[in-house]
Amino acid sequence: MFHGILPIGPEQRGGTSSCAVVLSGETIGSPAVARPEVLIAFNKPSLDQFAGNVIPGGLIIYDSTSTQFNPPEGLKTIPVPAMKIAKSMGVKRAANTVVLGVLMELGYTQLDATAFAQAVKHTFALKPKLVDINLKILEAGAKWARENIKE
Repeated sequence: MFHGILPIGPEQRGGTSSCAVVLSGETIGSPAVARPEVLIAFNKPSLDQFAGNVIPGGLIIYDSTSTQFNPPEGLKTIPVPAMKIAKSMGVKRAANTVVLGVLMELGYTQLDATAFAQAVKHTFALKPKLVDINLKILEAGAKWARENIKE
C-alpha cells in the first residue's frame, strides 16, 4: 500500500495545503494519512510544514526549481527541476505531472505506466487537447528519473 501527501491548491500562491493519497490493490479502510511514506512538495513552506510527518526512511520529492531544502535526518530526498521541465515543454503549470512521472519511474506505487497514462487521460477527459502534452510531460518526468536518480 502506498501512502503519500501531495501538497496542492494554495501552494501556487505561496501557502500550504495537502492532499493525502492512498493507493492499494486491497480495500482501504481509511484514506487518512498521518505518517506518509512519500511527500511531494512544490514550495519551501510545504516542505517545512510536512517533512517532519514522513516516516523514517521515507522519501521527499520536491521541486528544486523553486527551493533548496535540508531534510530531516533519516529521509531520502529527490530534488526534481519539475517547473523547469514543465516550462521547457510549454506547460509551466504541469510541474505536478513531471513529478508524477518521476514517482511512476521509481515504482513506489506498484502501478505500471499504463495505469498512470489512464489516470492522465481520465483527468483531462473534459479537456482532450491537454491529454497528449500531459502524457509527454509524464514521460519527461520518468525519463528525468531514469537519467538522474541512482538507486
